Amino acid sequence: MKGLKVFLLFLFLAVLFQAYGEQPALSLITVYPGDAIYSAFGHTAFRYVDTDNRIDALYNFGTFDFRDPKFVPKFVQGQLDYFLGVVNFKREFLFYTQIENRTVVEQHLNLTQEEISKIHAYLTENALPENRFYKYDFIKDNCSTRIQAVLDGTLGDDICYDQAVIAQIGEKTYREYIRKHLGGIPWYDVGIQLVLGMPLDQTVLPSDSFFLPALVEEIIENSTLSDGRHLVDSSEVLYRSSTDPINDPLIDLLNDPKEINRPFLIFSLLLALELGLIYLSFIRKNVTFRHVLTVYEYSLAVANFLMGMLIFYLWFISDHTATKGNLNILWCSPLTIVYLSAVLGQKRKKLLLWECRIQTFLCILFLLIMLIGIEESCASVIPLILLYTIMFGRRIFSTFS
Repeated sequence: MKGLKVFLLFLFLAVLFQAYGEQPALSLITVYPGDAIYSAFGHTAFRYVDTDNRIDALYNFGTFDFRDPKFVPKFVQGQLDYFLGVVNFKREFLFYTQIENRTVVEQHLNLTQEEISKIHAYLTENALPENRFYKYDFIKDNCSTRIQAVLDGTLGDDICYDQAVIAQIGEKTYREYIRKHLGGIPWYDVGIQLVLGMPLDQTVLPSDSFFLPALVEEIIENSTLSDGRHLVDSSEVLYRSSTDPINDPLIDLLNDPKEINRPFLIFSLLLALELGLIYLSFIRKNVTFRHVLTVYEYSLAVANFLMGMLIFYLWFISDHTATKGNLNILWCSPLTIVYLSAVLGQKRKKLLLWECRIQTFLCILFLLIMLIGIEESCASVIPLILLYTIMFGRRIFSTFS
């Protein structure tokens, strides 16, 4: 009878310990890139678990409100407010894995209860309605850089980040990191490269290395605290996508895709069509094809002008910082409006001649700039730039006027 009482006492204590003995825990959640453009760079957030109080929350700095009636103009202008959202982890986990099929990794942070409480209080304070909003910046202030801001704001000098990550990778620019993430979606790659400017061609320094979730995961993994503790106690893959786009953040991430992609092929076909129409129009002297060439080039000029206006707006009018100093404006130019108006005018041959001289010079200048590496750009657009060089250049010669 006494043995039964002892057994029941131990059973009671075990159940009590199971129910109330678990301490709050904090971890870093890294969600790997998905197929959509908004998920192409991955995501990072804090997970806070307090079993006693039935809390399992994800502190997500990458939240924005699609329902805002001014969402589109704010996004284009660079004035869209992002905010720190607090959501149920399990619900978000199901969305990332079952809906988006994205790899999810959890890094359990090796922190004392005092440190966890300090970070949780910091997050709670920043999640208040009056504090949670911030102006998003593509490379300087996003969901990943906010992770560093939280750690620096709470642990301060007690944390020593792993500097070997960036040293091991070597000197890489923001654009090189971004291009690798977009390697599987080449049309997005072309679009991103066309609208982002020279700030993306700066070398990523260790102090700025938190701008991508893949880098955050790797840096945090080997960071330490002032008393010698490893910042990460353990890591686990909560879910692995069957189409995981990142296998090794240090190697696979940085190898630019070398294969010939679809945009390159299509732009090459457009270039070949231009050369073919010029041959049929002026070498074979076919009047019908000359009319076709005129319509074709006019359509290309309209596209050039619209893209030039977008680049101009993002550089000089919007609040985006990553779109400043975009030298693509040399070959995608608002000046193309002069070409469009001059082609339609009967007595504007001199204006058209000077416009084509300027545009041809600017196209060649941009190609030289690409060659010497002042501004990097994806090779996919080279056939397109050559196309515009030929399109404007042919009109300089009176034979082709």
